[in-house]
Amino acid sequence: MRFFGKKLAIWIAADDLPFTTVESPEFGYLINICNPLTRIPTADTVKNDILKIFKNYQTKIQNLLQNVSGKISFALDAWTSPNILGFLGITCHYIDANWKLRDILLDFIYLEGSHSGENLANAFLKCLEKKKIFTKTLGITTDNAANNNTFLKEFEKMCIKNHIEFHHKRNHVRCIAHMMNLAVQEILKYIKAGEPQDEDIILDDILNNTNLFTNKIIPKVRIKH
Repeated sequence: MRFFGKKLAIWIAADDLPFTTVESPEFGYLINICNPLTRIPTADTVKNDILKIFKNYQTKIQNLLQNVSGKISFALDAWTSPNILGFLGITCHYIDANWKLRDILLDFIYLEGSHSGENLANAFLKCLEKKKIFTKTLGITTDNAANNNTFLKEFEKMCIKNHIEFHHKRNHVRCIAHMMNLAVQEILKYIKAGEPQDEDIILDDILNNTNLFTNKIIPKVRIKH
């Protein structure tokens, strides 16, 4: 792959541009001003170049993670696009040989079917097995959606089957940002226009009128005077 072609493909992918950008006459005029000898690749060539770059990157990441001496933790989040396509984003986190924290985008998986815990577990396991890092699993961070509890229980079964130590509660790290968001949303429900109330009165009112999960969170956000 030529240097220009590689950089062009990276630009198209990074800025989420259509492959046909390179076939625009105005783009051709611009490149011609910079260097009349430059050969602009076709849209199909750009697409193929992006796939090659991605595959090379995946190979490098796989080799890097396989050589990690310790365990690897993961963070997952499922998302549905505006055109109703489901995806699962996975990042991994580990300490390297120089005791530095490393964070890597591991995969962005298209999810077929519902975002059920079982489907998430199968997609996650497939990713780990493909990268050959299943046995390195340490902790998993997710938000507090109910399907994630099912996902972790299903994943625990998969680990037990493969003689890998993992517990759906002990190895689960709940996203603190999501927990704080839930607490704030509950607080906002009880804040009405009018005379300002004391913060402690608001929090006490919420504690008396909400569920057990919120009752565990509110004390952590109570304002100290």
